[in-house]
Amino acid sequence: MHVARTLTACVLLLASVAALCSPSVVAAQDSSSSTYIVVPGDTLGAIATRLGVSLEALIAANGIQDPSLIRVGQELIIPNADGTVPVVAVAAATETGTARALAGETIATLAARFAQDAALVAELNDAPPERRLFPGQPVQIPRQAVPPPSANFGAITAVDAPASIVQGRTGRIYVETSRPLLLRGEWNGRSLVFTAIGDDGLRQFAFVPVDALLDPGQYPLHLGYVTARGNFVQRAWLVQVAGGLYDYQEIVVPEDKAAALTSDVVVAERERVVETWSQLTPSVFWERPFQRPIDTDYPTTSPFGTRRTYSVADIGNFHAGQDFGAPEGTLVVVPAPGIVALAEPLAVRGNAVIIDHGRGVFSGYWHLSERKVEVGMWVDTGDVLGLVGNTGMSTGAHLHWELRINGVAVDPMQFIDEAPFAGPEIETSTAP
Repeated sequence: MHVARTLTACVLLLASVAALCSPSVVAAQDSSSSTYIVVPGDTLGAIATRLGVSLEALIAANGIQDPSLIRVGQELIIPNADGTVPVVAVAAATETGTARALAGETIATLAARFAQDAALVAELNDAPPERRLFPGQPVQIPRQAVPPPSANFGAITAVDAPASIVQGRTGRIYVETSRPLLLRGEWNGRSLVFTAIGDDGLRQFAFVPVDALLDPGQYPLHLGYVTARGNFVQRAWLVQVAGGLYDYQEIVVPEDKAAALTSDVVVAERERVVETWSQLTPSVFWERPFQRPIDTDYPTTSPFGTRRTYSVADIGNFHAGQDFGAPEGTLVVVPAPGIVALAEPLAVRGNAVIIDHGRGVFSGYWHLSERKVEVGMWVDTGDVLGLVGNTGMSTGAHLHWELRINGVAVDPMQFIDEAPFAGPEIETSTAP
């Protein structure tokens, strides 16, 4: 009996060694992989030795301040042999994706965790459902079941990225870090502007604006930072852009107004306003939901995002703001604190005012009969900025209210319903 038990133990030990040496497990831990999942019993020194990298480089790549504080499941960035850091990114959608096994899991239990058929997952991985998996081992599963990438990479400890955003709406990404970082993000060719929440600089957020004409589908949202050694690391999250329910409208511009409108005038005006809302003020001036810029007695006559064609010139192919029908002379008020960045007559937009609310957020007010503010003025919520009019390329007295974030026109009504960010107070600035 004793001999039988000994033989059984030896067989089990050999099986365990074989499992640890299997190609699928080694791939999860060799130094050619750009990341490593911490398992029970790991230390930074042991990981560095096993993967053949410098302990100092491993600590620097991940911004670790206390080498003794690593946790099971944490994902570490593995530096190259020369100490540089590889770029970590999630590939675009394919038919299958990768999930990481937890301690003690089999293919069958992993499949159950993602509500997938065990036989299908087993077939994708050319292994039986009862195959035991090594913690952190990559397993192929259907793409629609793939969870978002681990939020732990380097000094970034948590990421809350939007899974889906409707055309013309604004999402938000929240990032937590182990030390203050200068985060860099990119969304559809535009840089994200991150703002710290709280005093310690360990939590930041950024708006993720979606163009109203962006085709529905999945798009990567990139996030990264420069390590203490000067290397840039990044990762990407796939965000689903959903179609919005927008109507169609044809605008016929009166002949007397159309006569003065040429392509040169339209282009020059477009460059003028783009130059204005492309500035980036370092301070944030608002922290509460926007106030409606006109009394609730005046209804919406043309909502944001309406697809449009115009009888003259190339003014645009969708409605970039929210129109409120109101008699000429109706008061228009400031919806949130800011600095007046533009106040002048324009050919298309008529008497116009643009307010800078800080950190790439601007609101615009077109077709005013009178302007009550000047460039450089500090304005607060509820201040009168002008009067409703019918100036510029307007077919009747109304207020056009526009909101731009990082230059992208988004639905301003969303910001009446929602606070700009969630969580503790953001550090805002008052009148400069």
